[in-house]
Amino acid sequence: METADQPVHPAGRRTARPGVLIAVLVIALAVTAALVLTGHGRDHGGAGAGGPADKGAPGDGSADQGSADQGSAGFGSTDPDATARLHADAADLLVLEGVSGRVRITADASAHTVSGTYHRPDGGAARVRGVVDDAAGLRTLTLVCGTDTGDDDGGDVGGDTAGSCDGDLTLTVPEKTGLRLRQTSGETLLEGLGGRLTVNVASDRLTAHALHPSHADFAVTSSSADLGFSLAPDTLAVVTTSASTAVRLPVPSGDAYAVTTAATSADVQVKVPNRDGAAHRVALTVHSGSLAVLPA
Repeated sequence: METADQPVHPAGRRTARPGVLIAVLVIALAVTAALVLTGHGRDHGGAGAGGPADKGAPGDGSADQGSADQGSAGFGSTDPDATARLHADAADLLVLEGVSGRVRITADASAHTVSGTYHRPDGGAARVRGVVDDAAGLRTLTLVCGTDTGDDDGGDVGGDTAGSCDGDLTLTVPEKTGLRLRQTSGETLLEGLGGRLTVNVASDRLTAHALHPSHADFAVTSSSADLGFSLAPDTLAVVTTSASTAVRLPVPSGDAYAVTTAATSADVQVKVPNRDGAAHRVALTVHSGSLAVLPA
């Protein structure tokens, strides 16, 4: 029995069956879909490297922002204008060692934290942090400033190095916070402080308003100082060297101060009531320069 020959194309190959064509088409579509999905996956990976999903990842500055809020851990955040911000829990004593530049510390009766800003006038990236010590039952907050070195060479945090606060430092503290300040040059303004004060300045212009601590010690060298009190301190010691100083003390009716003076080549004037045995004691030590104790 003869069979009919199937049609042959000019090239000599037989025509593919319809089922084979359909299978090939299905495979091609599957490969195309896989390529599209793979490319889409890579697009999401790119967004993860720099898109919204990575906001807050380490290294983008958000860690510094958190440190600024805590105050006692890490350096404060830096704004484009080179200003660092600090926010820390209240302390019994605030310590600033070896600062220079402009320092302003204001007490606020309603404040329950220590807050402020630090600005570097040279335009460098500013850093500030608080180090807390609870030794001897006294909560002490020491402020440390620094600069951004631009690299990570083993400094305190990511290329930052600690140093003195050389710039503009503005702080607000609770009213009863004590202060230990050593300033090597610049300008200092203290307002409304009621905690114990130990202030040592050199080559500085020191101005204080409405102070009301029970105990205060001032050392003023090669500087000018104007110290105003709103309440009479129990004890006040002022030591000046080559300085011009005015101390302004309130004098309630019938009250007085027990003032003792030790002076060398100095002009000392005491114009408040001075009585031995008075409850408020003032000790003045003056080496050259002038010092006047005046009624507030």
